[in-house]
Amino acid sequence: MRRLNLNIFTHLQGRSVIRANNLTKLTTTRLMMNSLIRRTYATNLEELGSSEKLVVPSKIINKIDDLNLGISERAASRLAQIYKDSQEVLKIGIESGGCHGFQYTLQLIPESKVDITAGVMKELELSEKENEIKDEFEDGADSKLTIYELNEDTGKVIIDPKSLKILNNTILTYTKELIGSSFKISGGSLKSSCGCGSSFDVEV
Repeated sequence: MRRLNLNIFTHLQGRSVIRANNLTKLTTTRLMMNSLIRRTYATNLEELGSSEKLVVPSKIINKIDDLNLGISERAASRLAQIYKDSQEVLKIGIESGGCHGFQYTLQLIPESKVDITAGVMKELELSEKENEIKDEFEDGADSKLTIYELNEDTGKVIIDPKSLKILNNTILTYTKELIGSSFKISGGSLKSSCGCGSSFDVEV
């Protein structure tokens, strides 16, 4: 009888140990998950609360005093990959129109279409609006494109003087979202942007 009671006690004790172990594992798992959630949440808050790091171009051709365009690390990294794959560079421009009066255009073009040394476009098919803009600043030094060389043998960003004046002190970024990835421009004197992401008004 004592042996039977001892066996029952041992069996029950074993079940208690198993339950205790399971409870410990469950508690540990919950603590780990909560810790992970807190870390992720904190990281997201830090990302939202801080500005993205900018790269320093290795060279700026036809730099205009007091006018500048910032380029984020993610944008530079993506441009470098594009340049490596297809030898294309990013051309930035401004057109009148859109929901708020202006809209910026971002176009990947073959580097062969740009005279990097002279800072001018070679023969390139332009839209009607782009031709109008081109005619406006085609005389003298105003026709020179500002070219940001990110690093040797990597991506480049080119922009005309009038567009750079409007986009002064803005930042070119590269974002990844559920609907897709894209380059975007933000900051500076831009305001009242709309859902399309490229139309904006300028704060005077």
